[in-house]
Parts: sequence; structure tokens; C-alpha cells
Amino acid sequence: MFRFFFVVTLGFIFAGDVVAKPLFEADVNVDVTADNVVEAKKQAMNKARRDALNEVLLSISSNQSVQELDKLNDNQIQHFIAGVMVLMEKSSNVRYIADLRVTVNEDVLKAYMAENNLPMIVGEEQTILVVPLLEQADGTLDLWSDANFWRQAFVGRRDVRKGNLILHDIDKNLGNITAVEANRFYDMTDAEFGELSSFNNVENIYVLKYSLKDGKVYVKSFPSREIAEVIIVENATPQDMIDAVLPFFKDVKKAAKLENWHDDDKIVNQKVDAVYSYSKLGEWLTLKRFLETNSQVKDVQVVSMANGKVHFSFIYNGVWEKLQANLALRGYKLKKEGGYYVIS
Repeated sequence: MFRFFFVVTLGFIFAGDVVAKPLFEADVNVDVTADNVVEAKKQAMNKARRDALNEVLLSISSNQSVQELDKLNDNQIQHFIAGVMVLMEKSSNVRYIADLRVTVNEDVLKAYMAENNLPMIVGEEQTILVVPLLEQADGTLDLWSDANFWRQAFVGRRDVRKGNLILHDIDKNLGNITAVEANRFYDMTDAEFGELSSFNNVENIYVLKYSLKDGKVYVKSFPSREIAEVIIVENATPQDMIDAVLPFFKDVKKAAKLENWHDDDKIVNQKVDAVYSYSKLGEWLTLKRFLETNSQVKDVQVVSMANGKVHFSFIYNGVWEKLQANLALRGYKLKKEGGYYVIS
């Protein structure tokens, strides 16, 4: 059986000199093995949508926001997705492999964040220098040799992104080789850190010491010198190992700002005429109950009902995108046609 793993690389394009403007899409690579290819593709798509959404959210909000949204089920996650483009795919009887570009619906995501009081943070894109050290069984530290498969994994997958961070593996050049000796990177002095960070034009450096004798990766950040330990599972691929250490890179949002969700220009107070078609009366009652329990919806009134279609009206006082997002999370689409709205 093939192992399966997911690799997520965010293809953000940023504009501006100081504050980055995120693009609401992510490039995702999936490689899944299941009982059959249909199930493999289903699992891959669900995972790709969720991981892409989490990466987009992480670039504009906090880890806590990601954890909150990750509680939603796969069907609810789908409502945040505007589209999935297949860049490459291949499959066997039990395996599905693809490169996908997942686009997130910006309005739905922001409306959901506003409804649930999740912070909207816009931060500056930053490059973090990664030093992948390999500690041999005898304790020898290797960085620059071709035998360091740990560094080669990062070289083959540059540039890895996490939220607003770009993780750039250290280049093998004379400046870096002479700045710090390989056996000193993990315990480099402040002066050595200063020289290395200045040469690479970065403010933060992560040394990732993969110990073959311990079966762990020691993640040490500079200049804070904080250390985290990551246990590497048996038979893990280098790409799996990269995914395992990504959560330990801390978001740095310089010049961050918290958006004001209470923008009076977005508040609407209007009477809404709507039409909803149903196959069973219970479907209409479910929709009606949802609207009546929404604190920003008032006075739901039926105008007429006939032939599986109900014409009704209600008063809405709030951010319109919030209503659209809440309906979408329950499987409804709200579209304006002429002077009224169609809910389907």
C-alpha cells in the first residue's frame, strides 16, 4: 500500500510595499490511497478544500480562527469554496494524485468571520530562513553535503508557505558557508545570528536539527532561542517531515490591523421579497424556522403558497453578507432576480 500525504503550498500574490493583500486561493497537491479510486478522490477533495481554506484563513487571521472553522464538517466547508481547478491529475484503481488550485469565496469567508467574531488581520508577508541540519547517529552535524536528505527535501519544495510566512531554505553559497560553521548553527552566538540574518536579509531564523539517533526534529527559533521537539513517525517521507514541523513556525504579523466588522455602510435595513421552491412542506418549514430564529431577521410573512412554491417577505437589519453566509452554510443559495430574491 502506498502511504498518503497532503502537501499544501499557498500561491499568494501580494500587492503593496508594506501591508500584504492576500489572494483567496491556494495550490494544493494531493496523493491519496483508499479502497477504490472513487473513495480516494472524494477523500482528496475534502482534504484539499479544508486545507486550502485553513491556509487562506491563516494568512488573514489567527490559529484560533483556524481551529474554530476546522470544527465544521466537510459539507459545510464546501460552501466556502468558489471553485477547484485541476492543474494535473492521475489515478490508479485505488489511488488519486492531483495538483489543484482551490479558490475560496472571499465574501462568504469574511461574512462567517464577522458573524462569529473571528479577527480579520492583515499582516506583512515575511521570509523566514530555514536551516535543515541533519544529525547523524554518531552525533555529526551535516548541512551542506549531498547526503543531507533533510535539506534536499526543502530544496525540492521551495518556497514553503505558512500563513503570511515564506520559509526559505538556506542557500549553499560562500556567504552562508563562512558565516557559521555547520556544527555551530544550532548553538550559534548572537553575533553569528546577526551576521547570518543580515546576509540573508531576514529577521527570524529556524534551525531544524533532525536527529537520526533520537528520531526527532529539534525546532530552534532565533533570536528567541525557543526550542520545540517533533517526533518523527517511522517510515515518514521527507515531505511528511516538513508537514510535521510546519505548525511550530509562529505567525509574525507586523503592522497588523484588526478590521472593524461593525461598518455602518454594510448594514442594511430593508424589506426582502423572496421566493422558495420546495418538494416537501417540511423543507419550507425548516427554512422559515431558520429565518425566524435569526436575530437580525424580523417579521417573516407568507404572501402566497401554490404548487410547491412560496412567496414570502421579511425585514432584515444587518450585514447582508452575513445572511448569505449563514444560508450557504445550511445549503441554501440566495440570488437576486429582478425585484425579488430566489432562495434555492
